[in-house]
Amino acid sequence: MILTDPVQFAHQLLNQAVRPGDTVIDATVGYGHDTYFLAEKVAEFGHVYGFELQKPALDICTDRLTKAHLHQQVTLYNQGHERIITALDPDLKVQAAIFSLGALSAETANQPTLPNTTISAYHQILSRLNRGGLLVFVSETQFNASDEEINYLVADLTHLNPDYYQVSRYQGINHSSGQVLAIEKK
Repeated sequence: MILTDPVQFAHQLLNQAVRPGDTVIDATVGYGHDTYFLAEKVAEFGHVYGFELQKPALDICTDRLTKAHLHQQVTLYNQGHERIITALDPDLKVQAAIFSLGALSAETANQPTLPNTTISAYHQILSRLNRGGLLVFVSETQFNASDEEINYLVADLTHLNPDYYQVSRYQGINHSSGQVLAIEKK
């Protein structure tokens, strides 16, 4: 299929923005699917910083990265993405970042990402984003991605200065597989 699901589409966008040696952020690690993708993209000379509140998910991600010999280019934090500002060096610049919005799984549907922490975290990342850098948000409907969170996020994104940022929204029309919001720094 030419038209892909939101995660694949986000990865296509990131594939264009991220090169070996880049520094990137996975703001919502979960089981590490995006982290793994980014670790392969930055290769051994780049670095991925990942944030995840749920320790069991972080352990699964760590195991996956170790088995693939990708763990050396990844630093994982067992804390929320709203703490990026205190976890990372203030002078660190990043080429890209990804957020997967909503809950990690059906079992954790009562622990979704939250609008206030997501908005705080993305503003922290924007201040570190390189020119030409990309920040993407993926919202999939299968695990209760919050319409409230998307609505707050979109409302906040509309205030970004178009002289400095291009913001786009991609979603299906005749199906509800989710959506991708993307910010490119000019």
